[in-house]
Amino acid sequence: MSKLSLAAITALALALAPQAFAQDSKKDTSAGKEAKKGKLAGQDLKFMREMTQANLAEVQAGKMAASKASSGEVKKYGQHMVDDHGKALSEARSLAKAKGVQAPSQPAKKHQAAMKKLEKEKGEGFDKAFMQQMVKDHEEALKLHEDAAKNAKDPQLKAAAEKSVPVIEKHLEEAKSIVSSLK
Repeated sequence: MSKLSLAAITALALALAPQAFAQDSKKDTSAGKEAKKGKLAGQDLKFMREMTQANLAEVQAGKMAASKASSGEVKKYGQHMVDDHGKALSEARSLAKAKGVQAPSQPAKKHQAAMKKLEKEKGEGFDKAFMQQMVKDHEEALKLHEDAAKNAKDPQLKAAAEKSVPVIEKHLEEAKSIVSSLK
């Protein structure tokens, strides 16, 4: 290869390099961008977002139950969700802020859809539907928090997940007990 051909290839490569870098940066997800800035890594960021969204959902559902339920036991459980998950939500937001991560401000779409279904229910139908949703939500939340407690790389996120597991287990058992009593 001649020096002229080598120079031409080098010049072409240098001319195309900015385009190649620009294309790569467009492919970055927000998780990738945040990880590059020294924030939570991909899976930890996913844990953080899902944990926050779950807490948001439980607070909203709990408020609905506290005002709409016909059973005193369900109303009490709803307020318990507002209190416990409100505290967990506050802690999650503080951790997100400390890590330089934007915490979600809305529950996940699946939680929003479940809330819309609950809004249509009334009386004992609401009580049963709400408590069944609480069992489902807490089973999912338990799996998520156990996974984060085991696999999170960030020590603070891991500790937060570990701390939440026994609380979620208690909520799940309470929900199952109430579902049984409503039949």
